Amino acid sequence: MEKCIRCNTPLEPGANFCPVCGTDQRFGSREKEGSTLLIVLCILTVVGSVFQMFRGMLYEIVADADNNNEYIRGWIYAITAVVTTIGAIMMFQKQLKGLYVYTAGQAIYLLTCFWATSVYLDDVTDSDRILVWIISSIFIIPAIIFLILFWMNDCKRVLR
Repeated sequence: MEKCIRCNTPLEPGANFCPVCGTDQRFGSREKEGSTLLIVLCILTVVGSVFQMFRGMLYEIVADADNNNEYIRGWIYAITAVVTTIGAIMMFQKQLKGLYVYTAGQAIYLLTCFWATSVYLDDVTDSDRILVWIISSIFIIPAIIFLILFWMNDCKRVLR
């Protein structure tokens, strides 16, 4: 059974147009074409993950300098950056598993960010709470946006 070249919907034999997305089946490649959005997101993810790894290591260096041996968030940030990078590389190779690896890494990263935010909110005065949320948002909002963009059909349809 043939499938639509755009959305992979099963088609009737000899169908010229997809009944779901309307794509003309007479033209175009049956091979999954690349997605510019996916490529850009993967590149930005790798760049961002490198910064996140350095950020995690910096947090650990500062914690060690303060003799705070119980501080582990830096390691979590660094490890999730590695996992996220692996997922991005797999998606760059058009592997659907990469999306799940990336999502798992980002889910742990986001949970850690929310955990850190709650810890900092407990330690600050009421007037500094807005500052904590602003700084946290700098890290949380892009991660959520990238998750949403990676899960959009334009990216998912390319992955196998």
